[in-house]
Amino acid sequence: MGFILSKLLPLGLYPLGLALVLQLAALLGRRRRWSPWLSGSAIAILWLTATPLVSRQLVWGLEEHSAALTPQPMPKADAIVVLGGGLRPALAPRRGVEVNEAGDRLLTGLALLRQGSAPRVIFTGGKVKLTSADPADAEARSAGLLATQLGVKPSQMVLLEQPRNTAEEARAVGQLARSQRWRSVLLVTSATHLPRALATFERNAGIKVVPVACDFQLPARQAMGRATPASLLEDLLPDAEDLHLSTVALKEHLGLLIYRLRGWA
Repeated sequence: MGFILSKLLPLGLYPLGLALVLQLAALLGRRRRWSPWLSGSAIAILWLTATPLVSRQLVWGLEEHSAALTPQPMPKADAIVVLGGGLRPALAPRRGVEVNEAGDRLLTGLALLRQGSAPRVIFTGGKVKLTSADPADAEARSAGLLATQLGVKPSQMVLLEQPRNTAEEARAVGQLARSQRWRSVLLVTSATHLPRALATFERNAGIKVVPVACDFQLPARQAMGRATPASLLEDLLPDAEDLHLSTVALKEHLGLLIYRLRGWA
């Protein structure tokens, strides 16, 4: 029940859900004086978080921090931990496991393995859907299947198929690391997710964690080019992709706050 609530309750705090809740409240109380204010607030929240001007600032705040955390050159470690969240399972009409936007996690992990940064890679991720009789494999198993197709030997992989969130991933990796007497791991995840993931692993894994950011949603600020009147106008107009980026960033900030309140980070 706790896992289900953790997935459903925050939906009302993300921009789209919050805007809909406020708009519904405005409709139900349309004869009250505060109704127009609620409706206006809903529109403002949705509009602002859907603009490139706002979404870029939210994402840069996380990604710039993650880029600074990632060491150069990359040190050696006992294992590479690739967090779940980058794959689509091999369900028809797909011909096999497919990668999504966060598929850079797996690709980055395999690149580190080939570079000799660690002798093995750990894939994490269980089933997170709320439906029953889910035919999809746990994401760790899907990652292992795709990695095998890309030339990784089974002896080089460890699959952790039970964890369903970052806190569970950290505890599972920590337990494995202690049993194997590992000293350090490379933690690979999306740049927006890395600050929360690193804080969680440092609190729960009980092992040295080296952060490795990937899956950057935006180029650096200095690589954006010079602003023009047209680009400034575009920055103020709402777009579905920018609403998604704002939601991703706010989800990480909210997630880190909740994790700290619960003692997980």
